Amino acid sequence: MTRPTTIEMEPINDSEQLDQILLQAQEVSQPILVDWMAAWCRKCIYLKPKLEKLAAEYDTKIKFYFVDVNKVPQSLVKRGNISPSFLCQKMPTIQLWKDGEMKAEVIGGHKAWLVIEEVREMIQKFI
Repeated sequence: MTRPTTIEMEPINDSEQLDQILLQAQEVSQPILVDWMAAWCRKCIYLKPKLEKLAAEYDTKIKFYFVDVNKVPQSLVKRGNISPSFLCQKMPTIQLWKDGEMKAEVIGGHKAWLVIEEVREMIQKFI
């Protein structure tokens, strides 16, 4: 059986869902990756399929999620420490969470291949 080449990231829509995901990840001692993005952000849209390709590489080791900051309650956006006044500079922000807390992040305003490399390095440190 061949492995999938991409795995679609699951959306996180509110704080309760994030809590549930973090709890499940903690129970199996698995880190999660959260892509804080916005539908209006060109770099975010361009990066998402590349992250989904990366998700396939780490299929059993780490789960990938995304949050569209314009479609969720601000309380969830604040948990990601994404402040509204800096949304333009902070999009996308890719965070690695482990043991219920954010451990590392990559702010992806530069070239997509560089962002993917930085995300890959971040993942390697925590799996």
